[in-house]
Amino acid sequence: MKRLKILALTPPYLDRFTGIRDSKHLVSRNALTAIHALVTKRYADLWSAVSARKLQGMKSSTAAVANSTVLRGCYGKSTKPLVKLKEDIAAAQAPRLLKYCPMCWTTLPGGFDHYMPGVKFPEFSVHPLNLIPCCSTCNSIKDDDWLSTAGTRQFIHAYLDTIPNVQFLEVALVTQPPATAVGATFNLVQPTKPDSRWPLIASHFKRLNLIQRYDNLANDEIEEMLGSCASHLRAGGFVAADFLTMQADDTAKIFGRNNWRAVLMNALANHADLQAWAMARR
Repeated sequence: MKRLKILALTPPYLDRFTGIRDSKHLVSRNALTAIHALVTKRYADLWSAVSARKLQGMKSSTAAVANSTVLRGCYGKSTKPLVKLKEDIAAAQAPRLLKYCPMCWTTLPGGFDHYMPGVKFPEFSVHPLNLIPCCSTCNSIKDDDWLSTAGTRQFIHAYLDTIPNVQFLEVALVTQPPATAVGATFNLVQPTKPDSRWPLIASHFKRLNLIQRYDNLANDEIEEMLGSCASHLRAGGFVAADFLTMQADDTAKIFGRNNWRAVLMNALANHADLQAWAMARR
C-alpha cells in the first residue's frame, strides 16, 4: 500500500471549482455563483483540517447541505473542466500506481470515491482531496460510512495517510503433497512497535473485507505467478526463486511492501518447493 500524490495546488483548487461551475448551464451556474463565498470558506476549512490532521473533526454545513443538489451536480454531470480534473489527478501519480484501486489493490479503479460523503459534504464534490480513485466494489462497501460511531475515520485516506514501513500483512501457503496445487491464506498482524495508525489500518482492512478478498483471489494469482516462473525457465532461466524475488521487489517498489501480490510473491519465492512447482508447469 502506498500513498497517492496530492494534486498540485496550481491552479488553486478553488479555481478548479470555479471552472467547473462556469461550465454549467445558466441556472446551475447562477445558483453556484450565489453560494461562492460559502464554498470558499468550506475549502479553507477543509485545508485547515487537513493541515492540522483533524479531518474527522470536519462538521457538515447546514447551508451546504441545503444546496446539495446544485453542489453535487458539479460532479454528477461530466464537463470538460471535470474531465480535466480527473485526468490531472491520474497524471499526478507515479507510473503503474493506478493499475489497481488504491483502497484494495485488487482491480482497476474505474471511478472515484468521495472520501467525505457527498450527502454530508456536497461542497467537496469536486475537491481534489475528496476524489479518491476507486473500484466499484470498494466504493459500494464504503458508501457514506466514513466515520465510526466513536467519530474516528474507518478508511485510509489515499492522499493523506502514510502507511508505516513495517510488515503487517502476512500470508501462509497451503499445500497438499504430492499434488502441486498451492493455496494461500492471508493474515493481518499488528506490528510489535506501537503505532497510532494501526487502528485505522485494521479498520480499513476489516471494513473492506480485504483479507477474504485476497484469499479468494490467491489461487488464481498463484497459478499466474507459477506460470511466469515456468516461462522464465523455458526461456533459459535457472532459478525460479531469483526471478520471483525480483518480481516481488518490483511490485513492492511500486505499490508498497504490504501489497498483497508482493507479499504472496515473496512467500512463493522463499518456499523450498517453488522450483519443483514451476518445473511441473513447464
